[in-house]
Amino acid sequence: MRIFIFGENGFTNLTLASSLSLLGIDVIGEVDNEVVALNQITHHCPDVAVLNIEFGHTKAYELSKILRKRFPDLGIVIASKSEDLRFYEIDPKSLPIGILVVRVSKHSDLDHLRDAIFIAKSQTKVKSKNHPYTKLSDEQVKTLLLMCHGKANSEIAKMRYVSEKSVEQMLARTAITLGIDYDRKQNQRVRLTNSVYELVNGER
Repeated sequence: MRIFIFGENGFTNLTLASSLSLLGIDVIGEVDNEVVALNQITHHCPDVAVLNIEFGHTKAYELSKILRKRFPDLGIVIASKSEDLRFYEIDPKSLPIGILVVRVSKHSDLDHLRDAIFIAKSQTKVKSKNHPYTKLSDEQVKTLLLMCHGKANSEIAKMRYVSEKSVEQMLARTAITLGIDYDRKQNQRVRLTNSVYELVNGER
């Protein structure tokens, strides 16, 4: 099984390549530039492309669409620290057909990534499924992201075309869903922001 790795963080690519090599997988290249990645994949014809997505670095998502169109039989695996791509502002339903999404946030997750790599070639025509983790609705995720970007409830209400009270209620319900108990001594927005950070960085 010959794989190629792309991600915008060169250090992460090297670490991933080394770890997968130790698991007996033939890593034929790893780059942090999408143009070079496309050229290398065209030239070397790997069995599977592993595309790494991190917060603020989502070029792998755009590359996945190009690769699926140009190489319909290429296995494609997206490796991400989060269990929910919506926190990277990517709609899971917009993923090209036949792409596997695997959470890789700690060393023990590499076994799951290895398993995904070995089945990726057989999944190229399979419609991608939403991750079963998603406890939050799309509206809750969008509201959370706006809050994390520093928007006040009144600003969020205007942007979402709802009342400020609706925003407050949604954030309260979201806190419950994420297991954050009400505590008047702690700022709820800060605690929600910390939870989003944990979700994005795979620390839950």
